[in-house]
Amino acid sequence: MINQYYYTILTISDNKEILKLVKDSFTNEVQSYLMLESPISGDAFDVIKEHKPNIILLDINYGDDTKGLDLLFDLREIDISMEIPIIVISNDNKNIERAVMYGAADFLKVPFDKLELTVRVKSILSLFKLIEGITGQARDLEIQSNELERQKNELEIEKNKTDELLQNILPYEIAEQLKNKGSVKAKKYRMVSIMFTDFKDFTKISAELEPEEIIKELSVYFRKFDEITSDHFIEKIKTIGDAYMAVGGLPLRNKSNPIDTVLAALKIQRFMTTYNNSRKAKGLTVWGLRLGIHTGKVIAGVIGSKKFAYDIWGDAVNTAARLETAGEVGKVNISGVTYSYIKDFFDCTYRGKIAAKNKGEIDMYFVDGLKKQYRENNDPIEPNSKFLEKLAEF
Repeated sequence: MINQYYYTILTISDNKEILKLVKDSFTNEVQSYLMLESPISGDAFDVIKEHKPNIILLDINYGDDTKGLDLLFDLREIDISMEIPIIVISNDNKNIERAVMYGAADFLKVPFDKLELTVRVKSILSLFKLIEGITGQARDLEIQSNELERQKNELEIEKNKTDELLQNILPYEIAEQLKNKGSVKAKKYRMVSIMFTDFKDFTKISAELEPEEIIKELSVYFRKFDEITSDHFIEKIKTIGDAYMAVGGLPLRNKSNPIDTVLAALKIQRFMTTYNNSRKAKGLTVWGLRLGIHTGKVIAGVIGSKKFAYDIWGDAVNTAARLETAGEVGKVNISGVTYSYIKDFFDCTYRGKIAAKNKGEIDMYFVDGLKKQYRENNDPIEPNSKFLEKLAEF
C-alpha cells in the first residue's frame, strides 16, 4: 500500500489504454478507484465534491485538445489544485507546459509505463502528505497562538477591571504601591485639611422615606460631592451612613490644601442650596447639610488584608468631626487653625470659642466666601485669575 494508507484516485480520461493502465497499477493499493470518461466541468466538480479524491490523474487530451486544459483552469480557479494534487497526462509538450502553469503538480508524458505511473503518483502523494502535515502544524500553531492571544486579552481585561476597582477603593498612588509592593506603609502628614459632612435630622428623614429613596438621594449628594472634591485635589476617604469624609493634602502633599478644601466646601453648600430649592418646588423633603473643616496632623494608611480601606487617624480627625457637629445647615464651619491658613483669601465670621465634646472650647469661624479681590463676577465661590495666580505660589 502507498505509505500504509488507502487512497482514492480519480482518473479523468476517455483513453481506454490509460484507464486500464491506471486501474491495473493500483488495483491492490487504493481504497477506491474512480473513473470519469469525457466529463463536462460540472460532472467533475460533483465527483470531486462527493468522493474527495486524494489525487487526480487528468488526461488533458481527452475529448479535444483544450477540454482538459479548460477543466484544469476551472479547478485552479476554485483552488482545488491547491488542495488535491493533479498529475496531467499528455503527449504534447506545449500542453504540459501550460498545464504546469495552471497549477498541475506533475505530469506524465504519453506513452508511459506502470513503473513510471506508480512512482509519480506515490511521490506526489508523499509530498502532499508532508505539506499537509506542515500546514496542519502551522494551522495548529496559529490556533494556539490565537488562543493565547485571546487568553492574554481576557487577562488584560480582568486586570484592568481589578485595577479600576482598586483605584475606586484606594487613592491612585496608594493603589499603585499596593500592586507593585504588595503592601503600603503608613505615612505621617504634618498638615492636611479634614472635611466632615452630615445631614441634619437624618434619622427623622429616614423614618419618613422608603429605603430605596434614601439610597437614591444619598447617591445624588455623594456623587456631586465626589465630583467637587476631585476637582480640588481632595481625596474622599469614606462615607458612613449619611456622613461624608474627605481630606486635602494627601496622599500627595501640598501646602494649598486648606484653601482647596474650603473652596470645595463652599461649592458643596452652593450645590445643596440649589438642589434643595428644586426639591422645595416639587414639595419634597429638604436635606440640610452641616459641614466642618479642621487642619492638622494625621497618620494615613491601608487597613485590612482582604477588604482594603484607606483611612486616617489622629486627634485632628476627632477635632474635624466636632467642627461638623457644631456647624449649622448651609454653612462652612472651620477651626481657628484652618482660618489661619485661609484668612488672606476668604472673608470669615468669627463665632467665638465653641464648646466641643471632649475637646473643650475651639475657636470657630463661618466662611462667607472669597474676598472681593479674588471673586470672578463678584461670585463668592468663583475664583478669578488673581486668586489662581496666588494659589500657584503655594
